[in-house]
Amino acid sequence: MSDASRVVNSAFLSVAAKLLGKTLGLLSTFIVARILTPEDFGFIAIVSMALYLFDILSHAAGEQYIVQKRSVGYFDLQTAWSFNLLLKLIIALVIMVCANGIAAFFDKPQLGLAIMASAIILPLQALKSYKLMLLKRQLRFKPLFWLSLAERVFALPMLITFALVLGNYWAFVITDVLVAMFGLIFSYLLVRGRPFFTLKQVRVQWAFSQWMLGKHLLGYARSQIDTFVVAKWFSTSLLGNYHMARDLAMMPAHYLLNPAIEPLLAVYKNDRDNKAELLNNVAFSLLVVFAISIPVLAVLALYAKPFVFLLLGEKWSVAAQLLPVLAILFFYWCIVQVLDAALIALNQVRLVFVFDVLSLALVALALLWALSNQLSLFELAWARAVAGLISALVLLGWVFSGYWQHLKPLLMLAIVITSMTGLAMMPIWLVDTKPFPDSNSTLTHYIQSAAELAMFAVLYSGMFALLLTYSKHYQLLRLKQLILQYLPATWFRNT
Repeated sequence: MSDASRVVNSAFLSVAAKLLGKTLGLLSTFIVARILTPEDFGFIAIVSMALYLFDILSHAAGEQYIVQKRSVGYFDLQTAWSFNLLLKLIIALVIMVCANGIAAFFDKPQLGLAIMASAIILPLQALKSYKLMLLKRQLRFKPLFWLSLAERVFALPMLITFALVLGNYWAFVITDVLVAMFGLIFSYLLVRGRPFFTLKQVRVQWAFSQWMLGKHLLGYARSQIDTFVVAKWFSTSLLGNYHMARDLAMMPAHYLLNPAIEPLLAVYKNDRDNKAELLNNVAFSLLVVFAISIPVLAVLALYAKPFVFLLLGEKWSVAAQLLPVLAILFFYWCIVQVLDAALIALNQVRLVFVFDVLSLALVALALLWALSNQLSLFELAWARAVAGLISALVLLGWVFSGYWQHLKPLLMLAIVITSMTGLAMMPIWLVDTKPFPDSNSTLTHYIQSAAELAMFAVLYSGMFALLLTYSKHYQLLRLKQLILQYLPATWFRNT
Protein backbone atom coordinates (compact mmCIF):
# COMPACT_ATOMS: atom_id res chain seq x y z
CA MET A 1 0.00 0.00 0.00
CA SER A 2 1.35 3.45 -0.94
CA ASP A 3 1.94 6.12 1.70
CA ALA A 4 -0.90 8.22 0.29
CA SER A 5 -3.32 5.28 0.39
CA ARG A 6 -2.23 4.44 3.90
CA VAL A 7 -2.82 8.01 5.07
CA VAL A 8 -6.28 8.15 3.47
CA ASN A 9 -7.24 4.73 4.84
CA SER A 10 -5.96 5.63 8.32
CA ALA A 11 -7.75 8.97 8.30
CA PHE A 12 -10.99 7.25 7.30
CA LEU A 13 -10.71 4.66 10.07
CA SER A 14 -9.78 7.32 12.62
CA VAL A 15 -12.75 9.52 11.72
CA ALA A 16 -15.06 6.49 11.52
CA ALA A 17 -13.99 5.34 14.99
CA LYS A 18 -14.58 8.79 16.47
CA LEU A 19 -17.98 9.25 14.85
CA LEU A 20 -19.14 5.74 15.66
CA GLY A 21 -17.94 6.07 19.24
CA LYS A 22 -19.70 9.40 19.67
CA THR A 23 -22.88 8.05 18.09
CA LEU A 24 -23.02 5.02 20.40
CA GLY A 25 -22.14 7.23 23.37
CA LEU A 26 -24.92 9.67 22.52
CA LEU A 27 -27.39 6.83 22.00
CA SER A 28 -26.67 5.43 25.45
CA THR A 29 -26.86 8.92 26.99
CA PHE A 30 -30.24 9.63 25.38
CA ILE A 31 -31.63 6.33 26.64
CA VAL A 32 -30.25 6.75 30.16
CA ALA A 33 -31.48 10.38 30.27
CA ARG A 34 -35.01 8.97 30.27
CA ILE A 35 -34.19 6.62 33.15
CA LEU A 36 -32.16 8.85 35.46
CA THR A 37 -32.79 12.43 36.60
CA PRO A 38 -31.00 15.68 35.70
CA GLU A 39 -29.60 15.61 39.26
CA ASP A 40 -27.84 12.29 38.54
CA PHE A 41 -26.28 13.81 35.44
CA GLY A 42 -25.17 16.75 37.56
CA PHE A 43 -23.43 14.38 39.97
CA ILE A 44 -21.63 12.57 37.16
CA ALA A 45 -20.63 15.92 35.62
CA ILE A 46 -18.77 16.79 38.85
CA VAL A 47 -17.07 13.37 38.96
CA SER A 48 -16.08 13.62 35.29
CA MET A 49 -14.77 17.16 35.72
CA ALA A 50 -12.56 16.15 38.64
CA LEU A 51 -11.32 13.00 36.89
CA TYR A 52 -10.60 14.93 33.67
CA LEU A 53 -8.46 17.44 35.58
CA PHE A 54 -6.41 14.73 37.27
CA ASP A 55 -6.10 12.86 33.98
CA ILE A 56 -4.52 15.97 32.43
CA LEU A 57 -2.18 16.37 35.40
CA SER A 58 -1.04 12.79 34.86
CA HIS A 59 -0.74 13.21 31.10
CA ALA A 60 2.81 12.32 30.12
CA ALA A 61 2.08 12.91 26.41
CA GLY A 62 3.83 9.62 25.68
CA GLU A 63 1.64 8.89 22.70
CA GLN A 64 2.32 12.28 21.07
CA TYR A 65 6.02 11.92 21.86
CA ILE A 66 6.23 8.52 20.14
CA VAL A 67 4.17 9.59 17.12
CA GLN A 68 6.18 12.75 16.40
CA LYS A 69 9.66 11.25 17.07
CA ARG A 70 11.78 10.78 13.95
CA SER A 71 12.95 7.30 15.02
CA VAL A 72 11.68 5.17 17.90
CA GLY A 73 13.58 2.49 19.78
CA TYR A 74 12.60 -0.22 22.24
CA PHE A 75 13.39 1.89 25.31
CA ASP A 76 11.48 4.88 23.90
CA LEU A 77 8.29 2.84 23.74
CA GLN A 78 8.75 1.17 27.11
CA THR A 79 9.68 4.44 28.83
CA ALA A 80 6.61 6.20 27.40
CA TRP A 81 4.40 3.36 28.67
CA SER A 82 6.14 3.17 32.07
CA PHE A 83 6.18 6.93 32.70
CA ASN A 84 2.50 7.20 31.82
CA LEU A 85 1.65 4.31 34.15
CA LEU A 86 3.72 5.73 37.01
CA LEU A 87 2.13 9.17 36.79
CA LYS A 88 -1.38 7.76 36.59
CA LEU A 89 -0.80 5.49 39.58
CA ILE A 90 0.44 8.45 41.63
CA ILE A 91 -2.46 10.66 40.54
CA ALA A 92 -4.97 7.87 41.25
CA LEU A 93 -3.66 7.70 44.83
CA VAL A 94 -3.89 11.49 45.11
CA ILE A 95 -7.51 11.37 43.91
CA MET A 96 -8.39 8.76 46.52
CA VAL A 97 -6.84 10.86 49.27
CA CYS A 98 -8.49 14.09 48.08
CA ALA A 99 -11.84 12.61 47.00
CA ASN A 100 -13.78 13.58 50.12
CA GLY A 101 -12.29 17.08 50.03
CA ILE A 102 -13.30 17.53 46.39
CA ALA A 103 -16.82 16.34 47.15
CA ALA A 104 -17.03 18.68 50.14
CA PHE A 105 -15.84 21.64 48.02
CA PHE A 106 -18.86 21.18 45.76
CA ASP A 107 -21.11 20.56 48.81
CA LYS A 108 -21.75 17.01 47.58
CA PRO A 109 -20.21 14.75 50.29
CA GLN A 110 -22.01 11.71 48.84
CA LEU A 111 -19.72 11.88 45.79
CA GLY A 112 -16.53 11.05 47.73
CA LEU A 113 -16.75 7.30 47.16
CA ALA A 114 -17.72 7.74 43.49
CA ILE A 115 -14.66 9.92 42.86
CA MET A 116 -12.45 7.31 44.59
CA ALA A 117 -13.90 4.54 42.42
CA SER A 118 -13.40 6.60 39.25
CA ALA A 119 -9.70 6.99 40.09
CA ILE A 120 -9.21 3.32 39.18
CA ILE A 121 -9.86 4.21 35.53
CA LEU A 122 -6.55 6.10 35.17
CA PRO A 123 -4.11 3.22 35.85
CA LEU A 124 -6.36 0.78 33.95
CA GLN A 125 -6.09 2.97 30.85
CA ALA A 126 -2.34 3.34 31.31
CA LEU A 127 -1.90 -0.45 31.51
CA LYS A 128 -3.16 -0.97 27.95
CA SER A 129 -0.69 -2.50 25.50
CA TYR A 130 2.25 -0.21 24.78
CA LYS A 131 2.07 -1.27 21.14
CA LEU A 132 -1.05 0.86 20.65
CA MET A 133 1.28 3.87 20.45
CA LEU A 134 3.33 2.13 17.79
CA LEU A 135 0.21 1.40 15.73
CA LYS A 136 -0.66 5.10 15.60
CA ARG A 137 2.86 5.97 14.58
CA GLN A 138 2.69 3.41 11.76
CA LEU A 139 -0.77 4.61 10.67
CA ARG A 140 -2.20 1.16 11.35
CA PHE A 141 -5.59 2.27 12.63
CA LYS A 142 -7.57 -0.91 11.98
CA PRO A 143 -6.84 -2.54 15.40
CA LEU A 144 -7.51 0.81 17.10
CA PHE A 145 -10.83 1.05 15.27
CA TRP A 146 -11.90 -2.38 16.53
CA LEU A 147 -10.75 -1.57 20.07
CA SER A 148 -12.77 1.65 20.15
CA LEU A 149 -15.82 -0.06 18.64
CA ALA A 150 -15.62 -3.00 21.06
CA GLU A 151 -15.42 -0.65 24.07
CA ARG A 152 -18.48 1.32 22.94
CA VAL A 153 -20.52 -1.77 22.10
CA PHE A 154 -19.61 -3.24 25.50
CA ALA A 155 -20.53 -0.01 27.30
CA LEU A 156 -23.98 0.47 25.75
CA PRO A 157 -25.85 -2.46 27.37
CA MET A 158 -23.81 -2.13 30.59
CA LEU A 159 -24.82 1.50 31.16
CA ILE A 160 -28.49 0.91 30.37
CA THR A 161 -28.62 -2.18 32.60
CA PHE A 162 -26.96 -0.48 35.58
CA ALA A 163 -29.17 2.58 35.13
CA LEU A 164 -32.28 0.39 35.30
CA VAL A 165 -31.00 -1.66 38.26
CA LEU A 166 -29.34 1.07 40.35
CA GLY A 167 -31.37 4.06 39.23
CA ASN A 168 -28.65 6.63 40.01
CA TYR A 169 -25.31 8.11 38.89
CA TRP A 170 -23.39 5.01 40.01
CA ALA A 171 -24.44 3.45 36.68
CA PHE A 172 -21.92 5.74 34.92
CA VAL A 173 -19.12 5.12 37.43
CA ILE A 174 -19.38 1.33 37.38
CA THR A 175 -19.75 1.22 33.58
CA ASP A 176 -16.66 3.40 33.06
CA VAL A 177 -14.57 1.15 35.35
CA LEU A 178 -15.77 -2.03 33.62
CA VAL A 179 -15.13 -0.53 30.16
CA ALA A 180 -11.58 0.40 31.23
CA MET A 181 -11.01 -3.22 32.38
CA PHE A 182 -12.49 -4.56 29.16
CA GLY A 183 -10.34 -2.23 27.04
CA LEU A 184 -7.21 -3.29 28.93
CA ILE A 185 -7.81 -6.99 28.29
CA PHE A 186 -8.90 -6.50 24.68
CA SER A 187 -5.84 -4.36 23.87
CA TYR A 188 -3.53 -7.31 24.61
CA LEU A 189 -5.72 -9.66 22.59
CA LEU A 190 -5.42 -7.31 19.60
CA VAL A 191 -1.70 -6.53 19.83
CA ARG A 192 0.30 -8.92 21.93
CA GLY A 193 3.43 -7.68 23.60
CA ARG A 194 4.97 -7.89 27.02
CA PRO A 195 5.60 -4.47 28.62
CA PHE A 196 8.78 -3.76 30.52
CA PHE A 197 8.92 -1.06 33.21
CA THR A 198 11.81 1.34 32.62
CA LEU A 199 12.45 5.10 32.88
CA LYS A 200 15.65 5.10 30.84
CA GLN A 201 14.49 7.81 28.39
CA VAL A 202 12.31 9.75 30.83
CA ARG A 203 14.33 13.01 30.76
CA VAL A 204 14.02 13.37 27.00
CA GLN A 205 10.31 12.62 27.07
CA TRP A 206 9.61 14.99 29.98
CA ALA A 207 11.23 17.85 28.05
CA PHE A 208 8.58 17.30 25.39
CA SER A 209 5.72 16.62 27.82
CA GLN A 210 6.08 19.83 29.86
CA TRP A 211 4.83 22.00 27.00
CA MET A 212 2.00 19.58 26.23
CA LEU A 213 0.93 19.57 29.89
CA GLY A 214 0.59 23.37 29.92
CA LYS A 215 -1.36 23.30 26.66
CA HIS A 216 -3.76 20.65 27.95
CA LEU A 217 -4.31 22.47 31.25
CA LEU A 218 -5.19 25.66 29.42
CA GLY A 219 -7.59 23.75 27.17
CA TYR A 220 -9.17 22.13 30.23
CA ALA A 221 -9.71 25.50 31.89
CA ARG A 222 -11.34 26.95 28.78
CA SER A 223 -13.68 24.00 28.30
CA GLN A 224 -14.63 23.42 31.95
CA ILE A 225 -14.68 26.83 33.62
CA ASP A 226 -18.42 27.36 33.12
CA THR A 227 -19.21 23.81 34.31
CA PHE A 228 -17.08 24.48 37.40
CA VAL A 229 -18.99 27.69 38.17
CA VAL A 230 -22.39 26.04 37.67
CA ALA A 231 -21.33 23.05 39.80
CA LYS A 232 -20.21 25.30 42.66
CA TRP A 233 -22.97 27.91 42.73
CA PHE A 234 -26.07 26.20 41.34
CA SER A 235 -28.06 23.10 42.23
CA THR A 236 -27.06 19.67 40.95
CA SER A 237 -30.25 19.43 38.92
CA LEU A 238 -29.47 22.72 37.13
CA LEU A 239 -25.90 21.51 36.56
CA GLY A 240 -27.22 18.34 34.91
CA ASN A 241 -29.46 20.39 32.62
CA TYR A 242 -26.63 22.79 31.75
CA HIS A 243 -24.15 19.97 31.07
CA MET A 244 -26.60 18.13 28.81
CA ALA A 245 -27.65 21.29 26.94
CA ARG A 246 -24.03 22.14 26.23
CA ASP A 247 -23.37 18.62 24.89
CA LEU A 248 -26.39 18.91 22.60
CA ALA A 249 -25.27 22.37 21.46
CA MET A 250 -21.88 21.00 20.40
CA MET A 251 -23.35 18.12 18.38
CA PRO A 252 -23.55 20.12 15.11
CA ALA A 253 -19.86 20.99 15.47
CA HIS A 254 -18.82 17.35 15.94
CA TYR A 255 -21.10 15.83 13.32
CA LEU A 256 -21.45 18.54 10.65
CA LEU A 257 -18.93 21.36 10.80
CA ASN A 258 -15.80 19.59 12.00
CA PRO A 259 -15.93 16.92 9.22
CA ALA A 260 -16.76 19.66 6.70
CA ILE A 261 -13.88 22.01 7.53
CA GLU A 262 -11.20 19.45 8.47
CA PRO A 263 -10.20 18.69 4.83
CA LEU A 264 -10.12 22.43 4.09
CA LEU A 265 -7.68 23.08 6.93
CA ALA A 266 -5.19 20.62 5.42
CA VAL A 267 -4.40 23.02 2.56
CA TYR A 268 -3.24 25.83 4.87
CA LYS A 269 0.25 24.40 5.25
CA ASN A 270 0.79 24.74 1.50
CA ASP A 271 0.29 28.53 1.67
CA ARG A 272 2.30 29.41 4.76
CA ASP A 273 4.69 31.50 2.62
CA ASN A 274 1.83 33.38 0.94
CA LYS A 275 -0.35 35.02 3.60
CA ALA A 276 -2.76 36.54 1.10
CA GLU A 277 -3.54 33.16 -0.45
CA LEU A 278 -3.75 31.50 2.96
CA LEU A 279 -6.29 34.09 4.17
CA ASN A 280 -8.22 33.57 0.94
CA ASN A 281 -8.53 29.89 1.87
CA VAL A 282 -9.43 30.83 5.45
CA ALA A 283 -12.24 33.04 4.11
CA PHE A 284 -13.49 30.09 2.05
CA SER A 285 -13.44 27.79 5.11
CA LEU A 286 -15.38 30.38 7.11
CA LEU A 287 -17.93 30.63 4.30
CA VAL A 288 -18.57 26.89 4.72
CA VAL A 289 -18.88 27.42 8.49
CA PHE A 290 -21.42 30.24 8.04
CA ALA A 291 -23.45 28.36 5.41
CA ILE A 292 -23.95 25.43 7.79
CA SER A 293 -23.94 27.03 11.25
CA ILE A 294 -26.26 30.03 10.75
CA PRO A 295 -29.31 27.96 9.71
CA VAL A 296 -28.48 25.38 12.39
CA LEU A 297 -28.41 28.17 14.99
CA ALA A 298 -31.85 29.30 13.84
CA VAL A 299 -33.23 25.77 14.05
CA LEU A 300 -31.84 25.21 17.55
CA ALA A 301 -33.20 28.56 18.70
CA LEU A 302 -36.74 27.87 17.47
CA TYR A 303 -36.97 24.11 17.93
CA ALA A 304 -35.04 23.50 21.13
CA LYS A 305 -38.02 22.00 22.94
CA PRO A 306 -38.91 19.40 20.28
CA PHE A 307 -35.26 18.32 20.05
CA VAL A 308 -34.69 18.09 23.81
CA PHE A 309 -38.04 16.49 24.62
CA LEU A 310 -37.67 13.93 21.82
CA LEU A 311 -34.09 12.96 22.73
CA LEU A 312 -34.16 13.32 26.53
CA GLY A 313 -37.74 13.61 27.72
CA GLU A 314 -39.91 16.39 29.15
CA LYS A 315 -38.15 16.44 32.54
CA TRP A 316 -35.27 18.26 30.78
CA SER A 317 -37.25 21.48 30.28
CA VAL A 318 -34.41 23.65 31.70
CA ALA A 319 -32.02 22.16 29.12
CA ALA A 320 -34.52 23.13 26.41
CA GLN A 321 -34.39 26.76 27.63
CA LEU A 322 -30.57 26.76 27.71
CA LEU A 323 -29.97 25.09 24.34
CA PRO A 324 -30.69 28.14 22.12
CA VAL A 325 -28.14 30.20 24.09
CA LEU A 326 -25.45 27.53 24.36
CA ALA A 327 -25.79 26.82 20.61
CA ILE A 328 -23.69 29.97 20.16
CA LEU A 329 -20.78 27.96 21.61
CA PHE A 330 -20.56 25.65 18.60
CA PHE A 331 -20.76 28.63 16.23
CA TYR A 332 -17.81 30.51 17.69
CA TRP A 333 -15.89 27.29 18.41
CA CYS A 334 -15.82 26.45 14.70
CA ILE A 335 -14.67 29.98 13.81
CA VAL A 336 -11.83 29.71 16.34
CA GLN A 337 -10.84 26.27 15.00
CA VAL A 338 -10.36 27.70 11.51
CA LEU A 339 -8.47 30.78 12.73
CA ASP A 340 -6.21 28.76 15.06
CA ALA A 341 -5.23 26.50 12.17
CA ALA A 342 -4.38 29.56 10.08
CA LEU A 343 -2.18 31.06 12.80
CA ILE A 344 -0.38 27.76 13.33
CA ALA A 345 0.25 27.53 9.57
CA LEU A 346 1.76 31.03 9.78
CA ASN A 347 4.02 29.85 12.63
CA GLN A 348 2.31 32.23 15.06
CA VAL A 349 1.91 29.61 17.80
CA ARG A 350 2.72 32.17 20.50
CA LEU A 351 -0.21 34.29 19.34
CA VAL A 352 -2.50 31.26 19.61
CA PHE A 353 -1.35 30.75 23.20
CA VAL A 354 -1.86 34.45 24.02
CA PHE A 355 -5.34 34.34 22.52
CA ASP A 356 -6.19 31.23 24.55
CA VAL A 357 -5.11 32.98 27.75
CA LEU A 358 -6.96 36.21 26.95
CA SER A 359 -10.15 34.43 25.87
CA LEU A 360 -10.07 32.36 29.06
CA ALA A 361 -9.67 35.58 31.08
CA LEU A 362 -12.61 37.18 29.24
CA VAL A 363 -14.88 34.19 29.87
CA ALA A 364 -13.80 34.08 33.54
CA LEU A 365 -14.57 37.79 33.97
CA ALA A 366 -17.97 37.35 32.33
CA LEU A 367 -18.84 34.48 34.66
CA LEU A 368 -17.60 36.39 37.72
CA TRP A 369 -19.72 39.37 36.67
CA ALA A 370 -22.75 37.10 36.37
CA LEU A 371 -22.13 35.63 39.83
CA SER A 372 -21.51 39.00 41.47
CA ASN A 373 -24.83 40.26 40.11
CA GLN A 374 -26.58 37.06 41.22
CA LEU A 375 -27.85 36.37 37.73
CA SER A 376 -29.88 33.29 36.86
CA LEU A 377 -28.39 30.25 35.15
CA PHE A 378 -29.99 31.36 31.87
CA GLU A 379 -28.34 34.79 32.15
CA LEU A 380 -25.01 33.20 33.10
CA ALA A 381 -25.23 31.06 29.96
CA TRP A 382 -25.70 34.24 27.94
CA ALA A 383 -22.62 35.79 29.59
CA ARG A 384 -20.57 32.68 28.72
CA ALA A 385 -21.78 32.58 25.11
CA VAL A 386 -21.36 36.31 24.42
CA ALA A 387 -17.85 36.38 25.95
CA GLY A 388 -16.78 33.51 23.70
CA LEU A 389 -18.34 35.10 20.62
CA ILE A 390 -16.60 38.45 21.31
CA SER A 391 -13.22 36.73 21.65
CA ALA A 392 -13.80 34.90 18.33
CA LEU A 393 -14.70 38.14 16.53
CA VAL A 394 -11.63 39.90 17.95
CA LEU A 395 -9.44 37.04 16.70
CA LEU A 396 -11.17 37.22 13.30
CA GLY A 397 -10.31 40.91 13.00
CA TRP A 398 -6.75 40.30 14.15
CA VAL A 399 -6.09 37.50 11.65
CA PHE A 400 -7.43 39.53 8.72
CA SER A 401 -5.74 42.75 9.84
CA GLY A 402 -4.27 44.44 6.76
CA TYR A 403 -6.18 42.07 4.43
CA TRP A 404 -9.67 43.56 4.66
CA GLN A 405 -10.28 42.79 0.98
CA HIS A 406 -10.75 39.14 2.03
CA LEU A 407 -12.82 39.83 5.15
CA LYS A 408 -15.35 42.38 3.84
CA PRO A 409 -16.85 40.10 1.14
CA LEU A 410 -17.02 37.28 3.70
CA LEU A 411 -19.00 39.45 6.13
CA MET A 412 -21.35 40.46 3.32
CA LEU A 413 -21.93 36.77 2.49
CA ALA A 414 -22.64 36.12 6.19
CA ILE A 415 -25.33 38.83 6.06
CA VAL A 416 -26.79 37.26 2.90
CA ILE A 417 -26.86 33.79 4.51
CA THR A 418 -28.51 35.22 7.63
CA SER A 419 -31.14 36.95 5.46
CA MET A 420 -31.85 33.72 3.55
CA THR A 421 -32.25 31.90 6.86
CA GLY A 422 -34.80 34.49 8.00
CA LEU A 423 -36.68 34.29 4.70
CA ALA A 424 -36.78 30.48 4.90
CA MET A 425 -38.23 30.75 8.41
CA MET A 426 -40.82 33.38 7.47
CA PRO A 427 -43.47 31.01 6.01
CA ILE A 428 -43.32 28.98 9.24
CA TRP A 429 -43.90 32.12 11.29
CA LEU A 430 -46.81 33.14 9.06
CA VAL A 431 -48.55 29.78 9.37
CA ASP A 432 -51.02 29.90 12.25
CA THR A 433 -49.81 26.88 14.27
CA LYS A 434 -49.76 26.37 18.00
CA PRO A 435 -46.37 26.60 19.74
CA PHE A 436 -44.76 23.42 21.01
CA PRO A 437 -46.12 22.76 24.54
CA ASP A 438 -43.99 22.76 27.69
CA SER A 439 -45.49 19.42 28.76
CA ASN A 440 -47.81 16.66 27.57
CA SER A 441 -46.49 16.81 24.03
CA THR A 442 -48.10 14.41 21.58
CA LEU A 443 -47.09 12.77 18.33
CA THR A 444 -49.02 15.48 16.48
CA HIS A 445 -46.75 18.16 17.94
CA TYR A 446 -43.62 16.32 16.76
CA ILE A 447 -45.07 15.75 13.28
CA GLN A 448 -45.90 19.46 13.04
CA SER A 449 -42.34 20.41 14.04
CA ALA A 450 -40.86 17.89 11.59
CA ALA A 451 -43.01 19.28 8.76
CA GLU A 452 -41.94 22.85 9.57
CA LEU A 453 -38.28 21.83 9.65
CA ALA A 454 -38.64 20.05 6.32
CA MET A 455 -40.20 23.19 4.84
CA PHE A 456 -37.34 25.30 6.19
CA ALA A 457 -34.71 22.88 4.85
CA VAL A 458 -36.26 22.90 1.36
CA LEU A 459 -36.58 26.69 1.25
CA TYR A 460 -33.09 27.38 2.56
CA SER A 461 -31.49 24.76 0.31
CA GLY A 462 -33.34 26.14 -2.68
CA MET A 463 -32.28 29.73 -2.00
CA PHE A 464 -28.68 28.67 -1.38
CA ALA A 465 -28.70 26.66 -4.62
CA LEU A 466 -29.92 29.73 -6.50
CA LEU A 467 -27.20 31.81 -4.86
CA LEU A 468 -24.55 29.34 -6.00
CA THR A 469 -26.05 29.13 -9.48
CA TYR A 470 -26.24 32.84 -10.29
CA SER A 471 -23.67 34.51 -8.06
CA LYS A 472 -20.32 35.41 -9.61
CA HIS A 473 -18.61 35.85 -6.23
CA TYR A 474 -15.24 34.10 -6.25
CA GLN A 475 -15.75 32.18 -2.99
CA LEU A 476 -19.23 31.04 -3.99
CA LEU A 477 -17.87 29.81 -7.33
CA ARG A 478 -15.26 27.81 -5.43
CA LEU A 479 -17.93 26.32 -3.19
CA LYS A 480 -20.07 25.48 -6.21
CA GLN A 481 -17.18 23.62 -7.86
CA LEU A 482 -16.49 21.74 -4.62
CA ILE A 483 -20.13 20.65 -4.33
CA LEU A 484 -20.30 19.61 -7.99
CA GLN A 485 -17.44 17.17 -7.43
CA TYR A 486 -19.65 15.11 -5.12
CA LEU A 487 -23.03 15.82 -6.69
CA PRO A 488 -24.68 13.38 -9.12
CA ALA A 489 -25.97 14.64 -12.46
CA THR A 490 -28.48 17.38 -11.67
CA TRP A 491 -29.53 20.70 -13.09
CA PHE A 492 -26.47 22.20 -11.37
CA ARG A 493 -24.22 20.55 -13.93
CA ASN A 494 -25.97 22.30 -16.75
CA THR A 495 -25.40 25.77 -15.31
